[in-house]
Amino acid sequence: MSIVFLDMDKTLLSVSSGTSYVKYLWKRGRVTTRELLYTGYISLQYSLGLLDFPKAMAELGKKVKDGSATQTRLLQLEFFKEYLVHKIAPKALERAHQHVNQGEKVILLSASTQFTVQPVAEHVRLPFRCTELEVIGDLVTGRIIGDHCYGEGKRLWAKRIAEEHNVSLKECTVYTDSISDRPILESVGNPVAVNPDRKLRALAQERNWKIEMFY
Repeated sequence: MSIVFLDMDKTLLSVSSGTSYVKYLWKRGRVTTRELLYTGYISLQYSLGLLDFPKAMAELGKKVKDGSATQTRLLQLEFFKEYLVHKIAPKALERAHQHVNQGEKVILLSASTQFTVQPVAEHVRLPFRCTELEVIGDLVTGRIIGDHCYGEGKRLWAKRIAEEHNVSLKECTVYTDSISDRPILESVGNPVAVNPDRKLRALAQERNWKIEMFY
């Protein structure tokens, strides 16, 4: 058996779930314009390489600290049903089903948090691993449990999962859109760049990795 790791944002989905969620809340008056601009500022710093992923998550985590996990789940489920479900790329889902039908295990592996990933994973009926926010009682602390599922952290998660199933990463496949996933792409035997960003497209062409367009 081999394992297929499928990224979520801009791979299974045609959009970034995080950016879309903040816009969704703002349009419904659930975050202020100031909070929207702050999130955009942190996202811009991250995209320019001025903040690494853990620091960006820490900054954004301050905004969810002491929030209700129950309310967050309900809001994310509402967001999924009203918006995100329509952004699932049919070609991505078709490809995932092809792998499952071939006897391979497909796992959604995402840097997004459990609140966003779980509704998507349950809808497409795939197991998942993701960046997990700590919840104590019903309060979101803003802290991360274990490794961030991003960059080198995502590679470590993939390695652990492969070891759990007695599979070498060289027997695995990964589908992703972002150069941030270079560590895992370089570790698996079958890396696939999906609707790749500029840097990943250049790397994929240099390495002769497969490039696919899901949307």
